[in-house]
Parts: sequence; structure tokens; C-alpha cells
Amino acid sequence: MSNAAAETNQRATLTHEGSELVITRTFTAPAALVYEAMTQPEHIRQWWGAGHGEVTICEVDLRVGGKWHFAQTNSAGDEVSFSGEYRELDPPSRMVHTEIFDNIQSPESVIESTFTEQDGFTTMRAVITYDSPETVQMVLASGMESGMNDSYDALEKVAQDLAA
Repeated sequence: MSNAAAETNQRATLTHEGSELVITRTFTAPAALVYEAMTQPEHIRQWWGAGHGEVTICEVDLRVGGKWHFAQTNSAGDEVSFSGEYRELDPPSRMVHTEIFDNIQSPESVIESTFTEQDGFTTMRAVITYDSPETVQMVLASGMESGMNDSYDALEKVAQDLAA
């Protein structure tokens, strides 16, 4: 990795206000490859959950109105499952989808992700809109930040491997 790439490899930043949580992360890969890694099951299986268990379900119907469903079983045998629907797709610059945590009764969130490429680096900005500020606080308190960063590190590797 070049010095510029090493300087850009970062953890995601999280900010929140009201019912919105904003995640920003720069990847050392072109936008088209980051988008591909985020939307194709053969790639998702390599980064989603970042080795914290076995991906048992990875279904993607990548079209507006299409559904997605990812599940993983951890070493204790507990399953974590998320699903949603694609609302807007504009590869490789934008995607809007819903997400729900299937394991508990939880409100649906809407995630608008934009991918901005400059000089071979892609900055992803995901704005997640929840039903309330309390849900945002619950999500932040869940420890999701650590797992999210592990997943994004693995996603970056997948995107870089696609470029090789």
C-alpha cells in the first residue's frame, strides 16, 4: 500500500443528530469496486460480519423493490439477521435501502449511501434515518461501531482484491 493509501485507510466516523446517524469512511479503491463489493453476494460473504461468525444467509435481489437478507451465526450458535428492500440504485454513486434487525422487534431504518471517488479513493457517506433519537442512542450503545469498522476494513480488502 502506498503512503497515500496508508494515510487514507481509516476507521469510519460516526456523527448523529436527532433521528439520523451519519457514517463516513474512505476506501482505497474506485467507487465501482466498492459498490460491487457491497452489492454482490459472493463479495458480501467475504466482508459482512468480518469473521465474527459464519454467514449463513446472503440473499440479494439488486433492483428497486428487490429484497436483501443477510444472517450470520456466531461461535455460540446465536444468529444475527438483517433484511431490507432496495429503494433507489444509481451505481456506483448512490444507493438507498431499508434495514431492519430481524432478531428483535425493531423499527425500520432508511439508509442513503453516496460514493464519491477522487484519485482512486472512494468516500462513502451513509445517512441512516431511524424512527427516533432514542433508537439512534440504542444503536450506538449496542457496540455496532466496532463490528462496523471490522466489516469496512474487510470490505476495503475485497474491493482492493477486485482491482488486482
